[in-house]
Amino acid sequence: MKNIDTRMQIKQLVFLVLVIFSLLMLFWLLLSPQAAAAGPAAPLTMTVAAHDTTDCDGELVRQAERDYLDDRTNLTRRFGDFELALHDSLSGNLVVAGGDVVISGRVAGTVLVVCGNITLTSTAVVDGDVVAVSGRVKRFEGSRIGGDQVETSPESRHYSRARRTRDRGWDWERNWKRQQRRLASSFDVDAHYNRVDGFYLGGSLPRKYRGFTNVGMFGFGGYGFKAKRWQYQGGAEFYIGREFRTALGAETHDFTDTEDGWIIPRDENTAAALFIKEDFQDYYRRKGFSIFGSQNFGNDFKLTAGYRRDDLLTLENRAVWSLFGGKKKFRQNPTIDEGKLVSYFTEFGWDSRDHKRSPRRGWLLNAMAEVSRPDFDSDFDYDRMIIDVRRYIPIGYGKNLDLRLRAGSSSGVLPAQFFFDAGGLSTLQGYRFKEFTGNRMLLGNLEYRMNAGRSRLHDIPILSEFNLILFVDSGMIWEVDEGAALANFKDFDWNRLKTDVGIAITDNDGRVRLNFAKRTDRGHDDLVVTFRLNRAF
Repeated sequence: MKNIDTRMQIKQLVFLVLVIFSLLMLFWLLLSPQAAAAGPAAPLTMTVAAHDTTDCDGELVRQAERDYLDDRTNLTRRFGDFELALHDSLSGNLVVAGGDVVISGRVAGTVLVVCGNITLTSTAVVDGDVVAVSGRVKRFEGSRIGGDQVETSPESRHYSRARRTRDRGWDWERNWKRQQRRLASSFDVDAHYNRVDGFYLGGSLPRKYRGFTNVGMFGFGGYGFKAKRWQYQGGAEFYIGREFRTALGAETHDFTDTEDGWIIPRDENTAAALFIKEDFQDYYRRKGFSIFGSQNFGNDFKLTAGYRRDDLLTLENRAVWSLFGGKKKFRQNPTIDEGKLVSYFTEFGWDSRDHKRSPRRGWLLNAMAEVSRPDFDSDFDYDRMIIDVRRYIPIGYGKNLDLRLRAGSSSGVLPAQFFFDAGGLSTLQGYRFKEFTGNRMLLGNLEYRMNAGRSRLHDIPILSEFNLILFVDSGMIWEVDEGAALANFKDFDWNRLKTDVGIAITDNDGRVRLNFAKRTDRGHDDLVVTFRLNRAF
């Protein structure tokens, strides 16, 4: 019997290798860049003066950010040419280095380009300033700028900044409008829909860091109409510093929480619940407070540690309506292990991606550890740890290799709401949704993205507008005894590893996508087709 199992595993492995190799060869033939004889792709036509990139380096970009950006927390960085299409929008400031920028949509912040030119088409709207360091700004009639338009050079940028600041001092109307925009941009309307709250309507005040030393307020509040319950978070923190910022704060809260935000974002989950009566997140009520401290190590690194005290409660299904759900019912929200949770936690984040939602290059690392003990006056006794590492690598003209490794572990008696799940969306896409559950997890995802518009398919009208993605998901979730050490993964078994392969058709950013996935351990299962509004990772 053991020999039969071994032969089956070998056959499955050989089949997986052949499938991947065949798909790679097929798409290499179809999607390889055009031959040199065809000539390079035509560059973006610009009628402004050419820019000088001789002195464009990282220090110049950082200095320009310090000079021209009041808020560097909500920031998108790109390298090379960048275009914001007509119906696209960008929240926060945009910084582009070493490339030309064309804006046709809306930027809710400042546009700063170093060693590049800026073109604002007739439909462009920029709420903040438009600044070109070692470049030029061209505006078409109809474009709108809420702040100042600045063209400067590395040699004169300090003088330009000083002169611009002095000029503003005499323009009381512009200063008043700028403050109004700042206050308005600090408050966000929040609306979503799920099976436990129904429609939720409220607002949020995100964290804003202005100045070297200050006290910042943050939080949110709103009402869930089916749950008939107000939800809120209110907090404050005192901070010192900018790039190496130290902060101490506290907050209190009572809201609907979920552990599934990494699987599907709330906006996409809302669309699924509203239109097809599918809610992919599980929920519980969290009521309590926390005290925390954080330390930033530059713009990319942040370390946080703190103490929290929460009452955790089960939430029942309340909503039944969906636009196209028909007689289908929402799946039941699971019962949790209720009780008082008192814990100490630490979180570490490192983010060097060039874009928050559609990255092409960079790293993202998030790690979390939490300890709860009865000695802390807690009803729970456990340790848990989650590590999520992502890497985005451009490997050629119009090609990208994206990888993610996610691991989770626990010791003691882990509450049911904190168990790890895999299967379906963003995890093992060829399997049923949340097919696997346990207190140990290892998950790996790989995506090879190819832009059809920069390949042999560029002349085909429809296909040239899409990207094609080959992906492989592999992972395992299992359960160990309560006494197992947190870092003990010796029970991991390669023979129990679950794997799927697939292909996706996406838009240019890879967010709107149609996935086709097939598990490799069984041949009789159907192909799993999913439609997504966000990347898997």
